[in-house]
Parts: sequence; structure tokens; C-alpha cells
Amino acid sequence: MADISAALIGFLGVMAGGYFNNFFAEDYRRFRDGQALAGALAGELESHTAPIPRIREGLAIMEEQIRSGKKLDLPEWPMPPSPIFDQNAAKIGSLGAETAKEVAYVYEHLRAYRQNFHMLSKHNGAMPVEWSHATIIGCLAIISRSENRAVQLAITLTGQTEESYWRRPQTQAQLKYGAAVIAAFLLALKVFG
Repeated sequence: MADISAALIGFLGVMAGGYFNNFFAEDYRRFRDGQALAGALAGELESHTAPIPRIREGLAIMEEQIRSGKKLDLPEWPMPPSPIFDQNAAKIGSLGAETAKEVAYVYEHLRAYRQNFHMLSKHNGAMPVEWSHATIIGCLAIISRSENRAVQLAITLTGQTEESYWRRPQTQAQLKYGAAVIAAFLLALKVFG
């Protein structure tokens, strides 16, 4: 009977240690990775949203130029990347479901704006004035749809960087499970010891 007791105690000890070393440590690592990603995306989004008033002004000037019957004289503008998002798109799930949804929404609108503006800059000389006008209106509509959500998302992401790991509901649930495992281990020690 003593051999079974020792084996059971050893097994429970391994289980408790495995829980803390694997599940708890992995959860903390993912939390820290998510915090770092949130901070990086917040900074990138703030840099994208800061020039929006100037972009809106420029588009309004272009629209007025077209309305007055002039063709645009716009050099080709390459599509710039969003390096933080592009390199971490597969990791946005670590931000939580709702935040990941907002990140996808905002960055897809940013991509759509960049594609439209790139097409405008590339083909404005060859296409009819109506096409240029419609493209400018499309660019303005994209900005209008996504600007507030992008600003709010940057605030949300910044808030995530300031969260405490120990105060999260998920962490508190993990701690309760850990306490239950320790209690079971101590109970087994008492019963079989």
C-alpha cells in the first residue's frame, strides 16, 4: 500500500508542477506577447490616423480641381506597407476576439484606401475625369467609415498594454484551478501519507 501511496503522491506532484510550468507559464507568455503586439499596433495605427486631416484636405482639393474641369496631375504613388500588421497578422487572435475583429476591419479599410489611391495616382491621366472623381469620393468614404473606429482601436490597444495579468478574469480562473489542484494534492498527501 505504501508503494501505491508514494506513486499517487508523485503523480499528483508531477501533475501540479506540469500545470504551473506548462499551462500557467504559457498563458503568461501569450499575455505578454499580446501586450507587446497591442502596443506595436497602437503605435502603427496612431501614425496612420495622425495625417488623416491633411489627407482629407488633399482629397477635397483634388475633387474641387476635377469639378472645375481640370485633370489631375498626380504622380504615381506606391502602396505603402503596414509592417507591424503585415508581420503579425496571424497573431491578432492573441488580442482577444473583439479586438481582433476591429484590427481586421480597420486594416482592411486602410488597405482598400491605399489600393484606391494607388489606382488613382497610377491611372488618373488615362481615365475619364468621372472615374477620377468617383475614386476620390471612394477614398473619402473609406476614411469616413473607418476613422473613428481606427482612433478607438488605438485607444483600446493602448489600454491592453496597461492591463494587469493578475486582474484578468482568465488569470483568476487559472488561479482557482491551480488552487484546486494544490488542495487535491494536499488532501491526497493527508489521506495516503
